[in-house]
Amino acid sequence: MTVRRFGPYFPRIFTAALLEEMAFALFIHFPGYLSGLGATEGLIGVLYAASAIIGLSLRPALGRILDRTHRRTVILATGALNATAILLLVTTSVWGPWLWALFLVQRIMQLALFTTMLTYGADSIPVETRTQGLAIFGLSGLIPIGVSGYLGDVVIASFGFEGMFWLAATLSALSFTVVWTLPVLPVRGSSPRRSFWAAMAQADLLPLWFATLLFSLGLETLFTFTRTYVDARQVGSAGAFFGVYGIVAAATRILGGRLYDRIPHRPLLVSSIAIYGVGLGIMALAGTTGALLLAAVACGSAHGAAFPLLSSEVVNRARVSERGSAMSVFTSIFDIALLFGAPAVGFIIEGFDYLVAFSMTGLALVGGAVVYGFWDRRLVKSSEPLVGEEALE
Repeated sequence: MTVRRFGPYFPRIFTAALLEEMAFALFIHFPGYLSGLGATEGLIGVLYAASAIIGLSLRPALGRILDRTHRRTVILATGALNATAILLLVTTSVWGPWLWALFLVQRIMQLALFTTMLTYGADSIPVETRTQGLAIFGLSGLIPIGVSGYLGDVVIASFGFEGMFWLAATLSALSFTVVWTLPVLPVRGSSPRRSFWAAMAQADLLPLWFATLLFSLGLETLFTFTRTYVDARQVGSAGAFFGVYGIVAAATRILGGRLYDRIPHRPLLVSSIAIYGVGLGIMALAGTTGALLLAAVACGSAHGAAFPLLSSEVVNRARVSERGSAMSVFTSIFDIALLFGAPAVGFIIEGFDYLVAFSMTGLALVGGAVVYGFWDRRLVKSSEPLVGEEALE
């Protein structure tokens, strides 16, 4: 495999995304900073929920901008605002409006950067290697989870949260300089652009939105509640779980990447989402560290395949002139799962226990995967002429 396989600009957009995601991943430590300023867990939750709500409300505007403006321009503008907001966090010392404003700007700019970089990556990767390319591109988000998580501990211990802000701002600025070297990619489709809502309601994309919601529900359940789960069950550790999870997810993408462009995506997606559900079921019953790590293997392998398959299918089916809007819808579904799905699972845990909550979520994913398979097969057959037309562009 050579970098040219994914186009001449892939190494640079991958590097830019990796640097930006490393800056973002450092913010898994940010709640500790807020707590040190006197914020309660409830207030921290409200602040994060506010960022999700604002981000979702701005998605239609982001979709329109991406479809009408060069992706590089959007990355540079949002990247500059993101780095500035992070750097200004150094000036905060109290829980108040100035801190809230800077966090909300940083959070929203980061969401916009993720969507836009993913779209630029999809634009630049040749069609024949698109799914594998997006699978490798996704490593730019997986690697920082482990690297920045550990790096943040070291920096905060030595230099405090101010040091973390300086490091995150530096990484974001480095990403900006890499993007500056990228060319503008003129992307035009033969079909005229409709509205953001028309792209969202496109018939053959609806099953993909459903599949993405299933996957993101499983994802947010694990990332939100694994830490409290291991504490309550006294089984293994969150670090070991996510370590295995990340390694398996990365290995799945690297080793299985070539297959993604050679075999039908639908059966792979059905099985990936179902396996994620099985992994949650294993966690529901887990009583040993071995069982917990088996769940990590199942969910990690499913994650490694599901994300690039979903993103590739969205790019393939959306009108080229509406690709920005389609990717905005795609990434917004993860915010919806966090905003509504995670609290729902949390209430089930509080009302019952982890066995009921994880079992119900796992069953929802397995059953939903079957529904997606039948639904997608029927709808795609009825819209094959449109898919074929866009594939020629």
